[in-house]
Amino acid sequence: MKKIIKTNWCVDPEKPFTRARVLHHTTHPEGLDIDRIRFQQTGKLPMNLRVGHIISIRHGSARLCVKGPREEFFHLTTGVHLYLPPGQAVDFEAEAGTELLRVSSPNAEQTRGRKLLIRDEMFLAACATETQSLRWSFTPQYLCRRIFLHHDQTLLSRSGTPISWFRTTMFDMTGLPENDEGEPVFRMSYNSRTEFNICCDVKGSARVRMACHPYLDSQQQWGPWLQLDAETAYHLNEVNEEECRIDEATESLLFFRNKHEIQVSDGHLSLFCLFDPAPIGIESHQRDTYRDEEPLAQVLGTRLYDNHQRELAKFDEMVHELSFAKAKENLGLFRDSPMWELYLRGRLAQVALESKVVTQLTEQGNQRAMRLAEWMQQEGY
Repeated sequence: MKKIIKTNWCVDPEKPFTRARVLHHTTHPEGLDIDRIRFQQTGKLPMNLRVGHIISIRHGSARLCVKGPREEFFHLTTGVHLYLPPGQAVDFEAEAGTELLRVSSPNAEQTRGRKLLIRDEMFLAACATETQSLRWSFTPQYLCRRIFLHHDQTLLSRSGTPISWFRTTMFDMTGLPENDEGEPVFRMSYNSRTEFNICCDVKGSARVRMACHPYLDSQQQWGPWLQLDAETAYHLNEVNEEECRIDEATESLLFFRNKHEIQVSDGHLSLFCLFDPAPIGIESHQRDTYRDEEPLAQVLGTRLYDNHQRELAKFDEMVHELSFAKAKENLGLFRDSPMWELYLRGRLAQVALESKVVTQLTEQGNQRAMRLAEWMQQEGY
């Protein structure tokens, strides 16, 4: 499979939208279909109701009609994400100029959830305690919006593993540790899962390069730098023939992701990404090392994971209730509710945590501090 996938938009004069297939379940190692859709005119998006879908509104607006004994209508705007379960009869109509991403299972067996989920980033950004961000991870290197995590009831990979769905912005790399060629880069080396990355917003220059096998701590050999723009995706699923092994539990081949570096200058890179198995929302990245997430099997059932889930559960309920209320355009009914109070507390905690990140950078004399301001949560509701 190509490491860089160029968007190929297909125009059908009979339809109000253009569509680009990013990955197909027959070639994607996780067995999912991923496409991008842009509406030139207001119109409906046909939906295979026998399978599950994750849909993210990149920009624009849409209306979802959930059919049943009593029809329900939801207004969806930029930064809203939903999971549509199989068997749920719906009409999905988008306004002209709307762009969305869709991840679909090829069959009902690769679905885990049986209920409609709506996630509004307004409320995802307020999932935080005094000591930890739970779904809105703001670091000196990037901002990661954790939309669906391992415990969320959405889609399954081909192997039956729950997937996750993130939206991440990587900041300008000035001030990060330099690689062997003297360039500041963001370093990643994922060795227990595959990943695709759909670039949707690029300002300045962004590029990626993959390491050649074998992986070395020094004198690593690298492939060429590959340019990224808002019409590309890069896929990390390289298998090393000499090192690949069989997962005894599933009797399937374990894919090795390519160790890689990202370089962004004079701007930022925003992308959507999927992991399998999904990270759990606990940050482990150190700024001067290659980032990896330990295999999920080593995390599930640990005290750290269980504590994280307990903290997250109450915020999950808040995100669920308020996202539905906002989509139904009756959020005002919740203004004096315990859920709204939790939202306010979580937002204040997130603002304080982000301010702490910037304060620490400033005290260190790191020029990255001034580059983070536009991505920070602001006070006010």
